Amino acid sequence: MTDSSNIRFNSEAETWDLNPDVQSATRSALSCLLERVPAFSPERSSKPRVLDLGAGTGLLSLALAPHASTILSVDPSPGMIAALTRKLSHASAPHNITPLCALLASSTDPALPDLPSGDTSGDTDAPRQKQKYDVIVSNLVLHHVADLPAFVQLTYDLLAPGGVIALTDFEDTGPEARRFHPEDKMEGVERHGIPRADMLQLLQAAGFAQPSVEVGWVLRKRVERFPGEWKDGKLPLADGEAPCEMDFNFLFITGRKEVST
Repeated sequence: MTDSSNIRFNSEAETWDLNPDVQSATRSALSCLLERVPAFSPERSSKPRVLDLGAGTGLLSLALAPHASTILSVDPSPGMIAALTRKLSHASAPHNITPLCALLASSTDPALPDLPSGDTSGDTDAPRQKQKYDVIVSNLVLHHVADLPAFVQLTYDLLAPGGVIALTDFEDTGPEARRFHPEDKMEGVERHGIPRADMLQLLQAAGFAQPSVEVGWVLRKRVERFPGEWKDGKLPLADGEAPCEMDFNFLFITGRKEVST
């Protein structure tokens, strides 16, 4: 994330939750996760440890809280993490979410929590190992990631054996996918959606077993009629004029880290 894009997300943190498209994508992502990730099944004897990468204001983390044992919610924007921290300060907030403001560079990043002391090999002089996660989620983040192969590898390295990733973002279906963002919101956009075949190759290259890249849902979204239309705010439509809308495929991207034998 660049400094200028961080400024953008800091400035939007206070109103982020009011965006109906963000709310819709969060609800749909939650439904896919609960339906398709066995670790979230209520029949399981234990709940998973979850890592939410690019958590923003915590919309998805908060929705997943009842289905997880712990959630580490990571975002590089101080404004976004501050908004989540305020939510967690309420008496009714869940107690199993930990916010972390960081742009992770590797699976051994010092910002990441260590394993609890009881989970070490007993060698007190050995470097502390980092906590691993049963499920790693990320919603509407991949198109902001500059180095996508490194990000995919990071998720693999942070998984516990047998753990899964479940990432969601809109699909690159061609030049029209650019219209997902208005022209004045392009700061921090590294790509206009995720190419399905390329993403599958990245999962395979990182070592994931059972990689899958499928359409999870379709988001109907209002878009600019011409580039820059919303530069000074969304202009009111003339009487009887219908807004310009498009359907965007959202990919549900999964892979498993095999248990070593």
